Amino acid sequence: MFGPAPRKDGRFHNFVQHAPHGSFDVLRWFATRKPPPWPKQVPAAIGPKPAARISDGIRATLIGHATVLLQVGGLNILTDPVWSERASPVSWAGPRRVQPPAIRFEDLPAIDVVLLSHSHYDHLDRVTLAALHRRDRPRVFTGLKVGRIVPSPQVAELDWWQSHRLNEHIVATYVPAQHFSARTPFDRNETLWGGFVLETPAGFIYFAADTGDGPHIAAVRERFGPMTLSLLPIGAYLPHWFMAPVHMSPQQAVAAAETLQSHVSLPIHFDTFRLADDGYGEARRILHETLAARATPLDFRVPDFGEAVVVSP
Repeated sequence: MFGPAPRKDGRFHNFVQHAPHGSFDVLRWFATRKPPPWPKQVPAAIGPKPAARISDGIRATLIGHATVLLQVGGLNILTDPVWSERASPVSWAGPRRVQPPAIRFEDLPAIDVVLLSHSHYDHLDRVTLAALHRRDRPRVFTGLKVGRIVPSPQVAELDWWQSHRLNEHIVATYVPAQHFSARTPFDRNETLWGGFVLETPAGFIYFAADTGDGPHIAAVRERFGPMTLSLLPIGAYLPHWFMAPVHMSPQQAVAAAETLQSHVSLPIHFDTFRLADDGYGEARRILHETLAARATPLDFRVPDFGEAVVVSP
């Protein structure tokens, strides 16, 4: 079941297929939605300048949305880097971030590798990618057909379960996600979406990126074993009937951490861009309540943006 990404007529498909939402579903959502207000701007402290490099363990810093600085095995790795004000094809409209990136771009250490999960604007930000290329020339790893969008000549495209060695110690594998891709109304699913697993001297790191729940979580655990660190999405999950095929809820993220037997888990994809009907802070609150209700403890941490989390194997 879990081989290369299914494709048909030039488009990619999930292993577990859901009927795509049509215009009637979109109209129903907009006619019935009662989203709570979000703040226009959240006062946020900028985190300290990260270490230039680390040699032992894993250091993960949540910067905002799905952007995480991973420092491991002598490499500096960025996931889905977005420093732009909006997740949009234009600078004057579209979802606007309510808090700035928790690490200033100029404070980033030299970036060696970018892991780019898929083509959506809140994950693939051409302005940020161009700035990174000018400054650091990082290698970019992403899904099939995504490279043509990336403003860099150093892009490697991967199918699900394909691997690439980052250095003598670290291997990155592109893994399935339950999601979709599009940057216009006319290119839905023409590029591949996914997450990444990093095999490192300090253990396995799973960047789930943007995904709904599904059997791919157990497939990742079966193929690689327990995760040392998992980065799991918790936001943009309401209303469930509309969002569940492509976005995890906080409860599902907790269940995923358990399935992965993750030593430490961190949340991503929340409280940065307003993309659905969950309120600001709601995903974090539900995550805390879900963890508190468990009979057995689970190390699922919710650090402040900009706060480094150090994980030892």
